[in-house]
Amino acid sequence: MSIAEEYRNIYNRYVSKDLKQELAIYEIEQGINNYQPLSHNCRQKCSGKCDHQCYKSLGKLMRKNIIFYCYGEDEIVTNFKNNLFSDLEKATKSAYRLRLPQRQPNQDGLPSEVLLDALIQSLIPNAYKMAVRTIFRQDDNNEIKGYDLTYFTNIQGTITLWLGQAKLGSKQYCKNGILEDLKNKYTDLYMAKQIYFLADKPSGLTEEGKQIANLLNRLNMLNACEDDSNRAKQLIQFLKTQNIDICIPCLLAYDKAGVYADFTKLESKMKSEMVWAKGIFEKYFKFAGIEPKMIFFIFPIDDIEALRGDDGFYEGLC
Repeated sequence: MSIAEEYRNIYNRYVSKDLKQELAIYEIEQGINNYQPLSHNCRQKCSGKCDHQCYKSLGKLMRKNIIFYCYGEDEIVTNFKNNLFSDLEKATKSAYRLRLPQRQPNQDGLPSEVLLDALIQSLIPNAYKMAVRTIFRQDDNNEIKGYDLTYFTNIQGTITLWLGQAKLGSKQYCKNGILEDLKNKYTDLYMAKQIYFLADKPSGLTEEGKQIANLLNRLNMLNACEDDSNRAKQLIQFLKTQNIDICIPCLLAYDKAGVYADFTKLESKMKSEMVWAKGIFEKYFKFAGIEPKMIFFIFPIDDIEALRGDDGFYEGLC
């Protein structure tokens, strides 16, 4: 069994199976762009069984995904075989302390990044890391800037790089933050800088991930002495000649308790959120030098402060 297959079996057992019970996918609309509205499945799953403090179950699931966010597939498989991850709660706390810079929870983008990571790994089961972002540091000891998620898929020879962004907070914050990311982080120059940096450091990945990184790093080494503009142009041309696509998954997880006020109207409420997202984002698909595909994960949260609190995602971590 390959590393990729072993990893997928582990991930399905610990995260993906449960995540699909936490989410309700109401509608998928295919077109030039793919809008996929998602909702926490609290009211339906727990009706009559709890007091609807289901931020705890979602937070716990997100917390379980921390080790899969922090470590590469090869590392995960090895650590499970060596029993280092046999106690998942302890492994999660270790990953939080060893692989992540410590920040104030209310200033931390970790919950949104971990949630986006769980969504991609669960809903796109053949997606694998192009780089383990959490092992890199900047001069200020914070994690590297750039994309919140860097994955790839290879489906029947068609390679796609997944370069994602995630926001969790107020609706206005999520909207403005994603628009700012789309404007600044998806240009040929910015993308080239990030991809070249990550391709030079393939660590803990599947064999397929290392092959993709090596393929991109060969170009990185050949044009290392050229200026940034030429390096970016050569990368874009390389992606086109190799038929490598770019996909941008964007997660907007925002505070919208009203969506859950009446479960009988939940589907129509989610459709309204989708209409809102379309109205905001359809006019902003203009990128310098690249032609990406887009996926928006629209995820209203019943109580975002509770999800981010000590009884939610951060329980036992801080």
